[in-house]
Amino acid sequence: MTRSDSSHRQDGFILVVVLGAVLVLSSLLFGFNLMARTRLDASDSFYRTELVGNSARAGIEIAIAAIRDVNDLGTDPKFAALLGGGKPFVIGDANCSLAITDESGLLNVNSLKTADGRLNRPMIDQFLKLIDLVNAQQDGCERIGYGIVPCLIDWIDADDEVTKLPFIQRENTGAEDGHYQAQSRPYACRNRPLDTVDDLLWVKGVTPQTLARLRPYLTCVGDGRINVNTASKLVLQSLSEQVDAATAQMILNQRRLKPFESVDQLRSLPGMADNVYHAIKERVCVRPQERFYRVISRASLADRTYTVEALLQKNPRAGTVDMILCREM
Repeated sequence: MTRSDSSHRQDGFILVVVLGAVLVLSSLLFGFNLMARTRLDASDSFYRTELVGNSARAGIEIAIAAIRDVNDLGTDPKFAALLGGGKPFVIGDANCSLAITDESGLLNVNSLKTADGRLNRPMIDQFLKLIDLVNAQQDGCERIGYGIVPCLIDWIDADDEVTKLPFIQRENTGAEDGHYQAQSRPYACRNRPLDTVDDLLWVKGVTPQTLARLRPYLTCVGDGRINVNTASKLVLQSLSEQVDAATAQMILNQRRLKPFESVDQLRSLPGMADNVYHAIKERVCVRPQERFYRVISRASLADRTYTVEALLQKNPRAGTVDMILCREM
């Protein structure tokens, strides 16, 4: 072998080594660049999520300030739009929308039994009529059965006796711990009041579709009386069999002109029959002793959306607004 051949082979070996080193370095650089970009994207995603999250939380603080400083949101023209979810506004770089619900205009499902453990027949009858009204309102949807009412009573009461409502012909029997323990994934019957309306999903017979249809009319707080200045038409109709759609609409029309200052003013409404007034006068109010509000604050930025839902209680004497529950989505 000549010196020339040896030199060529040595040069070729060095070239292979150099190329190998270049490939290794390129792979390392590519991996480092990919890792850096992944971390950068994750950091950017985290930043945007935190940004919309903080905007949604700031929306809750705005709602707290409004509830604290305004005597009645529903009657104050500057804030009345918040009750229905007004136009979005900007907080930071995100668009934010607020929806505030006065819980005093909703049916309290925790009031189906009295404090001493007896069935609260007027509240039960109201819930049954509300089911009828919701079923009639949405044609084509699966019927909501009466059976969820005795099942709900058993879910929130402290005893283990299965409830049977004799004034309902069908679907009149509840469910206690035995039913829930027999499920494929057993769980215990709650046996105490609900914290949120979403907890209804644990109750026998309540599907996500059922909850979605009933949720706008239900609450878990308050003394059970309905605020005629904030209740929807369906909730007003559910108060009694004596209240028809025309009477409920008459109440809505009057309060748009001027909110009711006393329950007695209902009696003077044109067309308000004495039997209707006497049927509902003990079931309604105009200034609830306890004021609860459900607030949904939703912020969005590009592909990020963040929602915060809070249950707030106003304490007029102390001039404070307390957060009872809060969840972030």
